[in-house]
Amino acid sequence: MSRGLTGEVRRAWDALQPALMLPRWWVAWLLRRLLFRTTMIAITGSNGKTTATRYLAAILSAEAPTEWTRLNRNNAAGITETIAFCRPWSTRYAVFEVGLGYPGSIARLAGLVRPHIAVELSVFLEHRSTMKTLEATAREKAELLKSLQPGGTAVLNMDDPLVAGMQVPPGRGVIRFGSGAENDVRCGEIVSAWPQLLRFTVFANGERREIRTRLLGEHWVGSLMACVAVALHLEIPLERIARAIEQVPPYPGRMQVVELPSGAIAIRDEFKGSQHTIDAAFEVLRTAEARRRFLVFGDVAETKEKPRKRLARIGRTAAAMTDFAVFVGENAQHGRRGALNAGMGEEHVQAFSEYEEAADFLRPLLGPGDVILFKAGRNNLLPRVFFSLIGEVRCRINNCKRPMVCDDCPEFGNPELVQRVRDELTVRVV
Repeated sequence: MSRGLTGEVRRAWDALQPALMLPRWWVAWLLRRLLFRTTMIAITGSNGKTTATRYLAAILSAEAPTEWTRLNRNNAAGITETIAFCRPWSTRYAVFEVGLGYPGSIARLAGLVRPHIAVELSVFLEHRSTMKTLEATAREKAELLKSLQPGGTAVLNMDDPLVAGMQVPPGRGVIRFGSGAENDVRCGEIVSAWPQLLRFTVFANGERREIRTRLLGEHWVGSLMACVAVALHLEIPLERIARAIEQVPPYPGRMQVVELPSGAIAIRDEFKGSQHTIDAAFEVLRTAEARRRFLVFGDVAETKEKPRKRLARIGRTAAAMTDFAVFVGENAQHGRRGALNAGMGEEHVQAFSEYEEAADFLRPLLGPGDVILFKAGRNNLLPRVFFSLIGEVRCRINNCKRPMVCDDCPEFGNPELVQRVRDELTVRVV
């Protein structure tokens, strides 16, 4: 199957997945046994694993042929697909993003990958429907370490106490990274407040090196430090690691910084809506140097709170940190009411059920010096608001359930607009 699938082929492929999964699994199992020359690297964590996978793949691809999990497909379909793209005679590295879908899923996927290097990034309570506590989530994440091959290496984020407490099987090495002086790979001198994109200094093996990125937000440091730790372990010089990281664009819809035609700066974070990602994104908006701050909000994911309560809470937060707040979706009125009750003026907070209405409200308001955050959990309305501020949105699918950003979706219908955002408007290192 080609990496450049057309929309029709992709839809047919997706439809066949339930029937193909069992044979695909056993084909991948057999193929994995042939990849004895390939270093297998598995990454898990509640946050940042897609970014870590993307950046580590970029670093390794500059050194040797590398395959990696694309499009956030961190389930069995994505893992088997990544193995299928590996070539026993040429693929030097394979980087797998391993997600937690249900109890036992990480153990199953890790048993197929059988990694030489296992990376643990973080533990947050995201999977509330299946994982009831942080401790239960940590136990599931730690299953990745049990599948490490003899002589393999665990790479642990020591700034996360639940990761720091994970047990590494005997006969496996450990690389510890984080902000503390006791770590094998240490970070410091972190800067990230718009208009400054994220940069930090790495201390390792008696060296120090500034890492400059195209990301925004200090919460990405853990993902990038994991990449640095793995690459150093694979004997890639720190200078080449830093150069590769600087060239990688952000993943679409994950704290992606875009300059709009109006001159305003948009921060796209529309893919995940868990509370810790909301807190991180709001902190970025709070600390941004801006003439005015705007928030466009969809909804919260993975919560037991009722819509009235959760969006009212966001509305109160918006009233304290923004000049304008726009809530989009069927429960948008709850957000607006919360902001109004917190003292926000009626002309500064709006609620819309349709994305066109939100875009029409924002378009004449935005100008140079404004910063606008788009935040939601896989809300197909917010990306359409964003793209409508730049060009034409042609997709008309309602209630889209595709597990990908609009930028990667074959149904979006305007690839020229996506390419313009990616190649021309996404902000580079500042």
